[in-house]
Amino acid sequence: TAPALIALDAKVRIAGPKGARVVPLEQFYVLPEKDATRETVLEPGEILAGVLVPPAPAGQASGYRKVRARGSWDFAMAGLAHAISVKAGKVASARLVLSGVAPVPWRLQAVEKLLVGQKLDAKLVARAADAAVAGAKPLEHNGYKVPLVRGVVEDVLGAVPAA
Repeated sequence: TAPALIALDAKVRIAGPKGARVVPLEQFYVLPEKDATRETVLEPGEILAGVLVPPAPAGQASGYRKVRARGSWDFAMAGLAHAISVKAGKVASARLVLSGVAPVPWRLQAVEKLLVGQKLDAKLVARAADAAVAGAKPLEHNGYKVPLVRGVVEDVLGAVPAA
């Protein structure tokens, strides 16, 4: 659920011996290159005490698309959570978060910037799919995920309803 919650701009409430704090869920996870000894920003004695999801703006389309080898309980080979608002035929806001392709949910900020202010047509969808995989560095046995990501971005963006 983390990619979907990040797409919805959720925050988490953390409680511990030093008190409570609120952290954007996007900043909750720690990349291995930053600190290989931990997966989250939780300090010793802290627990995740709640998830705060802001109200969705009017007209926002959101969802999660999961590509998997077998049934619904299988891990995602690639997935894309999205929260997109379209106003007057143009993308007003966009949050796109990949799953299954990195050790943490992976936000596609460059793609989001590409989309905002533009009409979501087939050309833009293709450019966004290219941007989603630009600079991808697959590991030895998961290069197949690059075209999967490209395809899931095309599928999701191509299905966003126009305002």
